[in-house]
Amino acid sequence: MSNCNVTFYKKTDGHKGTDGYKNYDGPHSETDLSKVLWDGTTFDNDMKDDISWIDTSSSAWVRVYSKPNFQGRTALIGPDQHISMKALRDENDEDDMDDTIESFQIYDHKPDVDTSRIVSNLVALYPGSKRVRKNNRYATEWYAQDSQYRIYDPSIELQNNKVTFSMDLDHIQAEKDDHATITFAMDLGGGFVERISVSYDFAEATQIPEWAIKLIDGSIELAKYGAMAIADGATIVITDGVGVVATIEINKLIKYTADALTFCVDHLNFVLSSVFKFQADGGRPNFPAIVSHGIARLVLAYYQELLGPDPNTPMKFNEKRFLSEFGAEKWETGKNNPYIRFNEDVYPYRSYFPDNTFFFAHGGLLSSVKIDAITDNQMDDHLVVQAVFDPHGRLFSIAGTVDIFYLKGISDYKAPASGVLAYNADGKIIHVTQGGQEVTEVQGYASLEDAYADSLKHALRQTAAEYNLHLTDRQMVMIDASVSVVRAISAAVSNS
Repeated sequence: MSNCNVTFYKKTDGHKGTDGYKNYDGPHSETDLSKVLWDGTTFDNDMKDDISWIDTSSSAWVRVYSKPNFQGRTALIGPDQHISMKALRDENDEDDMDDTIESFQIYDHKPDVDTSRIVSNLVALYPGSKRVRKNNRYATEWYAQDSQYRIYDPSIELQNNKVTFSMDLDHIQAEKDDHATITFAMDLGGGFVERISVSYDFAEATQIPEWAIKLIDGSIELAKYGAMAIADGATIVITDGVGVVATIEINKLIKYTADALTFCVDHLNFVLSSVFKFQADGGRPNFPAIVSHGIARLVLAYYQELLGPDPNTPMKFNEKRFLSEFGAEKWETGKNNPYIRFNEDVYPYRSYFPDNTFFFAHGGLLSSVKIDAITDNQMDDHLVVQAVFDPHGRLFSIAGTVDIFYLKGISDYKAPASGVLAYNADGKIIHVTQGGQEVTEVQGYASLEDAYADSLKHALRQTAAEYNLHLTDRQMVMIDASVSVVRAISAAVSNS
């Protein structure tokens, strides 16, 4: 028997464990105790919600959880402990852990990362949200861009020098929710390993293929495309999936900046080129942006635990500067999220408060927003735009898609999308489409925003021709309205 030995007991007399038991020798984990039986027992005697006492040996550390897959309330038990679960308190409240344990992890050393702190850090990155229980799991619900979403507490597993994350998200709807699952792994230095992937399940829609960006030795695979310096010692490189990597690394924070920008750009480009039917509320086309924010915030929550408080002056979003770009003094209410109304040309539009995720160590910004074309007698059309800003607050990439409300029941419908517009090493604008498979240099544009607008208008006209749609001026001008919103975000970030 090793020094990393743990015994769980079904009951206790207050001094020791009694009745049924289960012993583990060496590092181990169980994701679902409803599938594990007490030693010497058979059918219908599982360990779920049935542990009252734990003994640990001299090198054993045990983290217990109140939900499967390392979720829910949690507590850490150190070496040489003989403890009643009635005396063991959850780290975030006063309730004990008696007969509540549904999963656990055993280590032969003190865990290098406090997984419970990562979860609490993540929840704090969704201010104004509501904590709920859904399908026997803890989750956070909130409204973004006038639609409702849910993010479940992530499953976090420590193995050797790797931390593996898995997290589910929902776009909440009246009947069947849209769903996405994020998985990725990082090392204890903060670098990505293996790959980042997202799978989607959209209600009443063609299944979107799984998105994944491959990673080699903790760095994103290099490709033949260009690069653009964003900070001292760091270089952005467009990859085969379109993204970035720090090829000259001063420290892990610079590398994180580059990796973080990678998945945001690559993920959006892939999803926008996929086939699915949109709904009229704009919540579905905005869902991929919610997923991108979920990845960025989970990584940020991990960095906050791994590296402590960010020592840098954080980038900020200056609300007043954003509003002043439209001649407004305050946000309007009446929707689930604050918004402003403004005119582009002669048409009225609505922009919601942008969703913003700031990367660790002044690493840049992921921003997304939905723009509505306001109508009097029918549902609004929508445009969702997602932009990434570098550590200096400059626009690095932009992409958008249009949601035309009356398009339903077209099985092969592909929403008009701009592709990703970005810069190469020479400061030239490049256009990345087809999930990163096609990269072309774009000529004749004064700015990234102008190239984006032209690309999205072209895509919208192509969609109209393919499906015999009548486009209105209001729908076309909505793209110009989105440019105005992105420029207002740029002003708000760069002048913070």
